Amino acid sequence: MVYTMYRTLFGNVHLLKHITDMNSVCQKRDLGNVVAFILSLVILSTTLSTSALAEDSLQIYLQRGGRWLLKDDYTNALKDFQSALRLDPDNFDALKSLGVAHSALGHQEEARGYLERAYQIDPFKPGLSNNLGALFSNEGNSSEAIKYFEAAVSLDSNNAVYLTNLGQEYIKIGRISLALPALHRARELEPDKAVILFSLGNCYAASNSLDSAEHYFERSVTAGGRTAQLFYFLGTVKRNLEKTDEAEQNFKQALTYNTRHQDCLQSLGMLYISQQRYAETVEQARRIVEIDSTSYAGWILLGAAYALGGMTPQADSILQRLFAVDSTIGFKMLDFIGNEQKKRQANPQE
Repeated sequence: MVYTMYRTLFGNVHLLKHITDMNSVCQKRDLGNVVAFILSLVILSTTLSTSALAEDSLQIYLQRGGRWLLKDDYTNALKDFQSALRLDPDNFDALKSLGVAHSALGHQEEARGYLERAYQIDPFKPGLSNNLGALFSNEGNSSEAIKYFEAAVSLDSNNAVYLTNLGQEYIKIGRISLALPALHRARELEPDKAVILFSLGNCYAASNSLDSAEHYFERSVTAGGRTAQLFYFLGTVKRNLEKTDEAEQNFKQALTYNTRHQDCLQSLGMLYISQQRYAETVEQARRIVEIDSTSYAGWILLGAAYALGGMTPQADSILQRLFAVDSTIGFKMLDFIGNEQKKRQANPQE
């Protein structure tokens, strides 16, 4: 009985020990699971923190790069946008901005590469299409430029910049009938924009509608257009309208903005020689050949001014020089002198 009780009381000692061992094992396993869970949280937290940090850094680079662009500091802009691209190789804003910065620095191939990568990501951004159009326009590739400008306008038909760029590109290829609607639409959106009015003047000048060209060029000046090219074009139109005094003033204004504008110097010289103001013609022609010694139009004008002004030895010296280069050029000078002499006989100056 005692033995039985002993077994009853103590016969489950092994079982109890087994249960205790199992509890210990379970506790160890629970502890392992807890450790693993904590480690996973740490890793997840670290990953999230790293991801958040990278995202923060990306935004910092993009924002700082944007500020450099606003300051026209393209070198520093490149550094920040390249850093952004290292964090996110397909970041649209970084790619587009790198294209803009490279283009501003004259790195056209690099600019095209970045802009085209951005275009592959999102071809429905009108600003990007406009940037690509401007890049191809600067390269003289009007067909590609027009393709992208048309895309920009189709995406945003109420943007005067896109319309103006498209109109200007049409002018380059002589498509005046297409340029005019685009430019007039741009003028409706921004009536007092000097560049739009200037472009309309170009359109009408190209189609020989001189009164309209004069109107828009003058409106462009009133709107704040103050460039050598604008005054040169206005002077050319005035001269063709036989408003010679106004033309002279416009040419002189052009030269205040660009003293080395050869076309303007040539036009002013031609205006003076037609008025038999030979000393002033000589002055303009000398400036032309000083700027460009290979300008045969300048040498012909100078030689003719010398000859018509009675400075025969100087005229002969230039004629000999031109014949040595190409007899055709020498004969052009002689023909020019002959025509001016006929005009002088028909309209003698007092």
